[in-house]
Amino acid sequence: MWNRKDLKHHAKGALKRNYLGIVITCMLVSIALGYAVSPVKSAEQMFHPNSRPSAGASAAKTTDNARQESTSNTEIVDSFLGGMGIENDTAKGWTGGVLSQFANNTQGAGSVIYGIMNTINQIVFSDRLSPGIIIGAGALISFLIFIFLKNVLQIGFCRYLLEARIYSRTRLNRILFPWHIKRCFSIVKIMFVKWLFQLFWTFTIVGGLIKTYSYRLVPFIAAENPDISPREAISLSRKMMKGNKWRAFVLDISFLPWSLLNMLTFNLLEILFIQPYKKLTNAEFYMALRAQAKAGGVSGVDRLCDVLLDKEEQIGEYPVNDYFIPPAPARHWARADYNRSYSISSLILIFFTFSFVGWVWEVSLHLFKDGVFVNRGVSFGPWLPIYGTGGVLVLILLKKFRSKPVLMFAATMVLCGVVEYATSWYLEFSKGMKWWDYSGYFLNLNGRICLEGLLVFALGGCAAVYLIAPALDGLFQKIPQRKKRTICTVLLALFCADQVYSHFNPNSGKGITDYQ
Repeated sequence: MWNRKDLKHHAKGALKRNYLGIVITCMLVSIALGYAVSPVKSAEQMFHPNSRPSAGASAAKTTDNARQESTSNTEIVDSFLGGMGIENDTAKGWTGGVLSQFANNTQGAGSVIYGIMNTINQIVFSDRLSPGIIIGAGALISFLIFIFLKNVLQIGFCRYLLEARIYSRTRLNRILFPWHIKRCFSIVKIMFVKWLFQLFWTFTIVGGLIKTYSYRLVPFIAAENPDISPREAISLSRKMMKGNKWRAFVLDISFLPWSLLNMLTFNLLEILFIQPYKKLTNAEFYMALRAQAKAGGVSGVDRLCDVLLDKEEQIGEYPVNDYFIPPAPARHWARADYNRSYSISSLILIFFTFSFVGWVWEVSLHLFKDGVFVNRGVSFGPWLPIYGTGGVLVLILLKKFRSKPVLMFAATMVLCGVVEYATSWYLEFSKGMKWWDYSGYFLNLNGRICLEGLLVFALGGCAAVYLIAPALDGLFQKIPQRKKRTICTVLLALFCADQVYSHFNPNSGKGITDYQ
């Protein structure tokens, strides 16, 4: 028979063995599932309890304002959601770019989903979509995300906890367990049936609370054996929880003193200790009832057949290849030889290709936005050297990161940020003018760089490294060497002549350096 003291003792031991990894995983999963509470926000609510308007006050304010001026559809959606968001002074300064609109809309609506919906409505439909369509579509998308993403991620997190309690080096990517073994649809069915049963039971007086505890072990059962059917998982959870529901309730309220103490730390203690501690205790609770069910010969318990979870404490990772459901073969998403080395002639041609594409991109944006052709850039030729320079530097300096796409993305963002900031500073210092200004954009640095631009450059840089540059190099290698040298020489001569002329007579004017 299990007891609370032993469960918590084992949970603390597992947390101690892999503290940083478990805390970070719990925090990231909580953010993804929408359960996380910011310590800063907790402090704001404690010291400024009236700063968040109520739904009635927000709606009344919107109604009063509507009498004086036209209310936008975005404001109506925000009002319907109860004024959940708080637009702070910093957000009021975000006036430019897509991310600024998204940040403002998310703060206004208090929801990422509705922030995205309002931003799309403003940019694509000029705020013409009715509030009813936005609210309905947002509710449908939120439900689909809950069913097909959050529920699956919850099972992955339960799998992580089951492994982390034994294997001290369990990695964060184990939360992707359902995707690794290609059992997402099976898990969706299990969790949907569980949710549906609980929903029906909530219409009874006490059934909702009782069935919450009866079905408590379903996520862990699915995490151990995703091939189990929904009815089997629910039936097995009910059998294992029989006689343990009250004790599980007592186990839950035993964390109440920690929750009271957490209030004094503005939710910081919840992140650093309480949440990981509770989650691991729940995993220990499942394993205790699992052992009890196996010892008691509960029918259906043979479906809980992962013997690797029965071992003692292990130093290392869970042996994924020994699991009874083998992992799916890895997909090679980039088939091109992206680890190749580039010749000088190829790099020159790639430089001019990227520079030309960058010029076409910026000219097209201005053309579609204002309906006027503007020759963007300091130079007069059809090229923007900052795009070519950034692309070539990414290919040369970041070669060692090519086998690690995540690091490649981050390194590309940093490198492009340095290039763009340095170029902006040099042009303003030497010419006394600005060819771009991100003031008012979300997370900008002195108007020279911003998060939105860096994300675009990082995505473009990775596309260049893994797809575009290898394809271009393959095409350039087909050009005879003599013709290739001639092309490079002509392009460089024209470019140098343009740079000399632009140095003394830089391209400027409306839409180029004049943003008013």
